[in-house]
Amino acid sequence: MCQRFGTSEQFLTKVTPDTQQAFAKNVERAVTGDYPTLTDIGIAYGDRFPAQWLTAQIADATLFVGAKNLDKWQQSKLAQLIATEYHYFKVTELLVFFHRFKTGRYGHFYGAVDPHIVMCSLREFVQERNDVIAGVEQRQREQREAEERKHAISYEEYLKLKAENQNNAI
Repeated sequence: MCQRFGTSEQFLTKVTPDTQQAFAKNVERAVTGDYPTLTDIGIAYGDRFPAQWLTAQIADATLFVGAKNLDKWQQSKLAQLIATEYHYFKVTELLVFFHRFKTGRYGHFYGAVDPHIVMCSLREFVQERNDVIAGVEQRQREQREAEERKHAISYEEYLKLKAENQNNAI
């Protein structure tokens, strides 16, 4: 991880809210690509690092939607909740989530956002994420089956080969 992203400070400058749009354009890549999870960045940069990274994402989202009610303490606690509950999320998945949150996909907040709203929105995002994963798995399964069919033979061909093998064995 450190070879790919550098120090924790370098990670924070590379994986910023400004990168959300790039991953939102290709959600499948964000979900299935080779990107670190919150657990991974915690192992690489320290247990508190995932919440630190998330705090920047939360601050950006709340600033964008004009939420003046979330103070630094609430943002920090929300980041800790997300880091705990969604430790298996890739950072790129969370970039997509915050992009979608800012676009209003999970409702309109009228200048007030509370941590509970964000956590409920994340539950909605989990289903969207799972749908992406299921779609990818379905396509992979179909591709495997199509490849297997290329090498398949009909039942009649099987019976013919079986009879030939039995005749050759005699």
